[in-house]
Amino acid sequence: MKEIKVENSIIEKINSGEVTQILLNEELENNEKIVLKSAIDEINVEITGKLKYKCFDDYFKMIPIDLFGVSSIDEAKKIYLSDNQVIAYRIKYDSEIFEEIKDQKLLELIDASTLKKNNVGHSSVNVYEVSLKDGTSAILKVQHLSSRNSLDDEYERIKWLQGKCNVPKIYYYNVCKNTKYLLMQKINGVSAHKTDNFAFKIGKLLRQIHEINIDNCSFTQNSVEKLLDNALKNIDVIVDQIKELYPEMDKESIIEFLKNNIPTDKVLVHGDYSLPNILIDNKGNVGIIDLGDVSISTRYFDLYYLKKSFARNKKSDYFNEFLESYGLSSLDENSMKWMDIIDKVLYF
Repeated sequence: MKEIKVENSIIEKINSGEVTQILLNEELENNEKIVLKSAIDEINVEITGKLKYKCFDDYFKMIPIDLFGVSSIDEAKKIYLSDNQVIAYRIKYDSEIFEEIKDQKLLELIDASTLKKNNVGHSSVNVYEVSLKDGTSAILKVQHLSSRNSLDDEYERIKWLQGKCNVPKIYYYNVCKNTKYLLMQKINGVSAHKTDNFAFKIGKLLRQIHEINIDNCSFTQNSVEKLLDNALKNIDVIVDQIKELYPEMDKESIIEFLKNNIPTDKVLVHGDYSLPNILIDNKGNVGIIDLGDVSISTRYFDLYYLKKSFARNKKSDYFNEFLESYGLSSLDENSMKWMDIIDKVLYF
């Protein structure tokens, strides 16, 4: 594996879960495994995402700066010794280090000796499997105050979704000493694509989600209006990435396309409807997890990211079966292209 030198402070923060993004001068590929090495320590990590911009300012317009373990651009420049020619990588590190739980009320509910780190996923939230004092299996999510995908959001959305679809029950939520704790029911099952007939089942479930009544829903962070506004505001940052996908387009034609092809449907979307976030148990029951991005938006928000998940998990041959179950004979090409462009301004 390739060895890359970094500051020891970065390794320490990756160990503690405070860093999920890193800036490097190296050209690396998605899913590549590397060694980050300092003068006194080293760790193995996997690259799970990659974004390339012109300068530090552009990186931190698109990605929350705290996920790099720094609080300012000047601090980032001191650590990375450059203000350009660096690439942002999302990294996955399978740490077994357990952090100290500071919430005494939470400790009264759980058997802390049963904590087991769950290293699935790429978010900045630390996830543990744990038992309640009565032996019930549960999931504990822990997050230091962060600028994106807050546990506040997930807590509020799970509460709203109770009784509307198969989501976890909430046992406890609190913010204690600048750390957020969400304790909830463990949804049994394995990632959808590891089961039989999964495409049919998740198509039915997504249709049910998209048919949930949104009259009293206040979650709009991924509305098409906000997605479009964000894209237009950051068009100069993303234009080069879009040109790589669509060489025939320039800045003006990208703007024109976005404005003229806004999806007109409005439904409740999961926001990260990917195969690992859909669990199917041995009885065929389907549940969903990671609900912090639930919002009113276009159905193509979920369809776009699910299609990418099918490809990423080498299940593309089953996508048409999913579409048939969902109730579509084909995808609208312009809506998918619209989401392809929008994707470049969404934090990864």
